[in-house]
Amino acid sequence: MKSLIIYYSNYKGNTEKIAQLFGKEINSELINIKDVNNVDIKDYNLIGFGSGVYKESMSPKLFRLAEKLDLRDKNVFVFSTSGVGIKFYNKKLIKFLESKGAINKGSFACKGSFVAQEFTNNKLFGIIFTIIGILSRGHPNDKDLKKAKKFIEKVLNLL
Repeated sequence: MKSLIIYYSNYKGNTEKIAQLFGKEINSELINIKDVNNVDIKDYNLIGFGSGVYKESMSPKLFRLAEKLDLRDKNVFVFSTSGVGIKFYNKKLIKFLESKGAINKGSFACKGSFVAQEFTNNKLFGIIFTIIGILSRGHPNDKDLKKAKKFIEKVLNLL
């Protein structure tokens, strides 16, 4: 089986840590698309799509790249990192990939550390973001990485 992980990691490298773990576990090629606009996927049996969450959404660059790809009958999975670490943010990309004929094999999310002051100047939001930032400090951590490993093993079992 030949696999590829396409991800966008630009902020603190949180998503890249997860992508690297997946890559190691399934012997996958990794492509951080922050400086790439085109990818050839025809020879891959499994493709992972990952991003940090920026302004309540995964990277627009990831969506733009996915738009160009022929995903019909391709096995895919989606992963993200965010201050809260919930899979809710993956849903939009999953629906988009499925609309292009992809077969979703799973979704993973975990917390990623961030600095609250870099996201808002609003005092009320600043307090909320500061609390979330404190709770996400040090993530992805060992527990997150163990969960990621279990996730990718489950994806492989679905193939």
